[in-house]
Amino acid sequence: MSDTQTLSGIQKMIHQSPPVDVTKPYDPSTVSDKTIVMTGGAKGLGAHMARHWASLGAHIVIGDLADAEGEELIASLRASYPKATFAYQHCDVTDWDSQVSLFETAVRVSPSGAIDVVVPNAGIIVPAQSKIFENPVLVDGKLPKPSTATLDVNITGAMFTTHLALYYLPLNPRPDRCLLLIGSVASIMPLPGQTHYAMSKHAILGLFRSLRATSHFKSVRVNMIAPFYTAQTHMMPPVTEAIFLSGSAGAATVADVVDAATRLVADEAVAGRALVVGPRMKTRGVDGLEGEDMAVADAEGDGQGRGIWEFYADDYEYVDSFVKRYLYLLNAVGNVRGWLGMLGDIWGIFRRK
Repeated sequence: MSDTQTLSGIQKMIHQSPPVDVTKPYDPSTVSDKTIVMTGGAKGLGAHMARHWASLGAHIVIGDLADAEGEELIASLRASYPKATFAYQHCDVTDWDSQVSLFETAVRVSPSGAIDVVVPNAGIIVPAQSKIFENPVLVDGKLPKPSTATLDVNITGAMFTTHLALYYLPLNPRPDRCLLLIGSVASIMPLPGQTHYAMSKHAILGLFRSLRATSHFKSVRVNMIAPFYTAQTHMMPPVTEAIFLSGSAGAATVADVVDAATRLVADEAVAGRALVVGPRMKTRGVDGLEGEDMAVADAEGDGQGRGIWEFYADDYEYVDSFVKRYLYLLNAVGNVRGWLGMLGDIWGIFRRK
């Protein structure tokens, strides 16, 4: 039996759908009337996803620590979409009881009395933690305990949310239930100098790769997005963003991240799949890339290239080769842009509102 035949057999056994063709349209209207529970949705990418899904007719329940932003977001959604249901609740994702309360609230306020989609979106990145971790220094003759704050939120918090999702989603009598995990490009690539964040996002990839093999027993679709650094989300201070991104291939866009997330939630045929979202790139003219799955037509992205890629996070014979080619493309685009690109990036970052 060939590797391809073996892989096909595994795909059938775990009910995994074929790779996502991101060049083809999907129907976002299936999100309408679904109840979505999201942690960390008060601001940043979570808030952008909430606004978009609300515009499609979804009911949204958000748990976060940013109470002012969360209440403001929910108030604006209620004003814009009075026929839908929206709720915000203070939630510390590292606290089990806090998350249990969030899910109980979601069931209570849901028009259907059930939950359709769960998004463990809460996450943090604390750049200083890794510097301290990688450069141990004695304090008063003793080595202090390293911080686990990032791991507590990004791993333990996501695990709590996922555990609750695997209980509540199967209680929904509707045929489609979806868990959308939020990874990062740091799930598949090293992020030197950010050990805590990279470790935590590698853990989310491990969670995804494990769950997608068994979630079909509960009739739950498990998918994942892995965004690159995304501009206009205030993930990093301007100075840090300039250092990390200037002269590179650039950042992902909010629109592409939201589109990728919406596709995985809305397309009820997609199960066990992951999409990486990064800067828009064109492969045409880049020497060293082979394979039709990396080809980008000039017309894609209005001529800007593609920002969303199926990265085969679960197809073992493809994953390593894709990551190699994607890194090659990122570096090639950065090299082509050169110093002029770097200066333009810095100028744009500090002019951004």
